[in-house]
Amino acid sequence: MKTVIGLILCSSLLTPGFSQGVIQGDVRDSRDKALAFASVLLRNETDSALIKGAISDESGHFVFSDIQKGTYFVEVSLLGFEKSHSPGFHFPGTGKNELPPIRVIEEQQQLDEVTVMATRPLFELEQGKMIVNVATSITAAGLSILEMLDRSPGVSVDRQNNSLSVLGKNGVVILMNGQRFRMPVEAAYQMLAGLNASDVEKIELITVPPARYDADGDAGFINIVMKTNNGTIGTNGSLTTGQGYGSGYNGSMSFTLNHQGPKFSWFGLLSASHADQVPFATRYRGNNNGFEDLGIQIDSDNFHRRKTFNYQAGFDYVMGSKTILSGLISGYENRRHNSASTRTASTYSISPDSLAVMSLDEVDNWSHVMGNIHLQHTLSRDQVFGFNLDYLWYTNSFPTKNQIDFYDESSNFIESEEVRIAKDTPIALWVGDATHSIKLGESVALESGIRGTFSQLENTVVFDKKVGTEWVFNPTFSSDGVLQEDILAAFSSASIVLDENTTMDAGLRYEHTSSNLTTASGVELVNRSYGNFFPTLFFSRKINFNHRVHASYGRRITRPSFNEMAPFALLFDPYTFLAGNETILPTYTTTFMADYSFKSLLLSVQHSLDRDVIARFQPTLDAETNILFLKSENVDRAQTVALTLAFPMEFTSWWETQSNLTANYQKINSVLNGEVYEVDQRGIQLVLTNTFTLSNNYTVELLGNYRSPTINGYLNWLSRGFINLGIQKDFEKAGVLRIACNDLLETNQLRLRSFEDAVIDFSGRVRFDNRVFMASYTYKFGNSKIKGTRKRKVGSQEEQKRVTN
Repeated sequence: MKTVIGLILCSSLLTPGFSQGVIQGDVRDSRDKALAFASVLLRNETDSALIKGAISDESGHFVFSDIQKGTYFVEVSLLGFEKSHSPGFHFPGTGKNELPPIRVIEEQQQLDEVTVMATRPLFELEQGKMIVNVATSITAAGLSILEMLDRSPGVSVDRQNNSLSVLGKNGVVILMNGQRFRMPVEAAYQMLAGLNASDVEKIELITVPPARYDADGDAGFINIVMKTNNGTIGTNGSLTTGQGYGSGYNGSMSFTLNHQGPKFSWFGLLSASHADQVPFATRYRGNNNGFEDLGIQIDSDNFHRRKTFNYQAGFDYVMGSKTILSGLISGYENRRHNSASTRTASTYSISPDSLAVMSLDEVDNWSHVMGNIHLQHTLSRDQVFGFNLDYLWYTNSFPTKNQIDFYDESSNFIESEEVRIAKDTPIALWVGDATHSIKLGESVALESGIRGTFSQLENTVVFDKKVGTEWVFNPTFSSDGVLQEDILAAFSSASIVLDENTTMDAGLRYEHTSSNLTTASGVELVNRSYGNFFPTLFFSRKINFNHRVHASYGRRITRPSFNEMAPFALLFDPYTFLAGNETILPTYTTTFMADYSFKSLLLSVQHSLDRDVIARFQPTLDAETNILFLKSENVDRAQTVALTLAFPMEFTSWWETQSNLTANYQKINSVLNGEVYEVDQRGIQLVLTNTFTLSNNYTVELLGNYRSPTINGYLNWLSRGFINLGIQKDFEKAGVLRIACNDLLETNQLRLRSFEDAVIDFSGRVRFDNRVFMASYTYKFGNSKIKGTRKRKVGSQEEQKRVTN
């Protein structure tokens, strides 16, 4: 492995930094500020013939390589600025010519009369990731980010268990604007359910992340990119409100404000949502308890009410021409209340049948605050140093009350039982990192960094049962635990331009993890210390203007969460508990991926091999009590092959479609519940979006989504699908109105069952809501040309997901 790193770095150093025939320079505005993404053209001074084109990078720098002897000038253009030209100059054809900065002046006349009709396609493919352009979707009106993820290629949302998976894998890491949410997966799920899709620009599905990201997550990253504005100096904002009804009231509102100044810029976001739902769930469990066959049928009617409040505020201060200081504070309050009535009917081949009716009242409250300080210093045009320090704090309060009435086979009342459970989970994390990047000539860029994550989580579960008029503590189902986890990491990567059309990125990351789980009294439950190397390799080749190919390789880890390790048990129904597993091991994943694009057609093939896969909510039966425990288990080995195909079709000038097909093959080998478990499955997911562009700025969108069965350890998720319909009216300066109906045919239900001939016959169905009608309106105000907040990464961008309550 050290040899590989040496070869990478040596090849970087030996690559010619200053190739023959190089012309380079910088693009700046009237305030000497670097301008990124400007179009820079090298032209022949004699006849203005185009010689070569380039795009300025984030520092405003541009480069023309392999230029012959001649006399030239440079032309620069950028939306919102007047076109500018450099003076003519003679170039000898060898060496490097550094041009004086080319300055462009902001246009004095606003381009109000210009309307740009072109939009990005719904799906795009870039190196190692698939991009879903949410902002182009009309039926996203009134949806949450979670609901948009459920419509994304290869992504599955498990609403019953509050979890996500990509291509059948559960090790998903959530980022927002590159910032990782290191929080309990249930909390991340609820937060995404409370954020509005109207505030989202795009979703990036990164299946092979580069070395600068944490190696955690066998399924890769889901990066949610929030909307920003484009332009220069000034202040603007937007207000979006949405109202709707499904099985209950749904409402949301968000407000953004953004100011861009020459030295000091700031931004803020406030959003709130309210959702009422009336879910219904039914499930069946059949098994033999060693004495007789039995079957348990459970039917549950629920009322969910979720209220969320999210906030974010930050600033950028330009301390000098080379230093930027940034600060960020963000957080949320998520309050979910659920009341349910559950009917559990037990039938026995020998013993008398019985009935239990349980009423449940639970409140699940999550609070979060994060603070970040970021310093970026440019040592020279080719060297940048960055430092981040984050503090994150979470708290979860989850009290439940249960009353269970028991009846005999003749429906005669036997007894009543009352249970209350109090669960409290405070979480605190410190995260710090330092990074350094340097360019070696025009062909090589190196990046390296170190990171430390220090976390402490406490989890206390108190289980009380009412006996007479007194509450009696039950030690069997009560627990307390303290997790202290430290992760130290270092990485180095090299990006090499092999020629004008070919690039290669190679990186290596090392992570050392120390996990110590004890009871509050100090009894040690888990003590692990391990370190691993995680290499990544990317190759990109532009064959010609229409054809591109990408290839990538990476190795990753999915560490067990606190919830999966902790020794706790929570009541799910009278005969089912959610529980932890102290022996759960981390998952190691090796992934190969190849992409090909032809114009707007995208094709991707991926193969991954997982060892010790963490499968959540696997059934384990206690033969003596006949109680079923749902907990995480390791699946020995899983292989996945996935193919993704995306392409647009234009039937007429007013009707076009975007199709996305994901086909996968998965094979699993393991032992679960003492049974040898070998299964393979082929599946598909199809997302078809029809867009109809009508007169008077009306647009209609019809979206269909279908996914075939997928494997989840001992269980199979069965096929499901839905149809959404939306209409948009663009009032231009007055705003945009969107009206949508989601799950038009009310077919979006989760169905599951255990594999064939399993010892435990398990099946179920969950319907979360009826069809939902939503209307949303967005109004933008202020200077429409001001620049959005500077995209930067905080130190904990990769730290906010794995820990679980």
